[in-house]
Amino acid sequence: MKKIFSVMAIALLATGLFAKTWTNNVGVGFTVPISTIGIDKSGADDIFQVGYGVKGFYLGYHQNGFTVRAAESLGLATSKDIKLQDRDTNLGFFSNLDLGAGYSFIRDDKMTLSLLGMIGLDIAAYSTSRSSTYDKKSADLTATLGYAMFSVGADAYFAFKFKPNFGLFADVACRYLVAGGSFGETEYEYKNGSKTETVKFDTTDGDLRGKFRIQPSIGVVWSF
Repeated sequence: MKKIFSVMAIALLATGLFAKTWTNNVGVGFTVPISTIGIDKSGADDIFQVGYGVKGFYLGYHQNGFTVRAAESLGLATSKDIKLQDRDTNLGFFSNLDLGAGYSFIRDDKMTLSLLGMIGLDIAAYSTSRSSTYDKKSADLTATLGYAMFSVGADAYFAFKFKPNFGLFADVACRYLVAGGSFGETEYEYKNGSKTETVKFDTTDGDLRGKFRIQPSIGVVWSF
């Protein structure tokens, strides 16, 4: 959550918080990012992931309509295509950071409608810790697996004010996941006689191919 508000603070300073020609909007809400990632490896299946989390953002528009936006989302990631944990649906964490600019077609006392071009970074990570076997010996298994992807796309944003400085927002982010890579490690710790030994394997699995992310969000927004 601290990272979300840090992004907002930087964006506020960058666009001139106290300039009379700017209208500033800060929001927070519930978000559901849905993404598919392709693995650049023959025979490998795509990774389909659904997240549930919180999104925080700053959106500021000039009196001429020019608009800037910074947003970050954090939350729980779920996937049946990640085979790391001892369950059908694996659970992890995601973080999406987005920056961009565009135009606000409606910007009156009641409504705001904006369309923005965006760039960003998508990160997700999964982990597990459980009993297993290694070299026919009982072992404690610890493993991590994740990915990082650069993204480009667009945001459609709408807000309606119930009061001069408060209202609700809804937006949809559409992203093409351009390129990225995976990261991971598997560690076995086991008893070998009177000694405790540890074996580690790097499970990084090469480049990832571009797919998509669609992310609807809804929440509250403050204007000043």
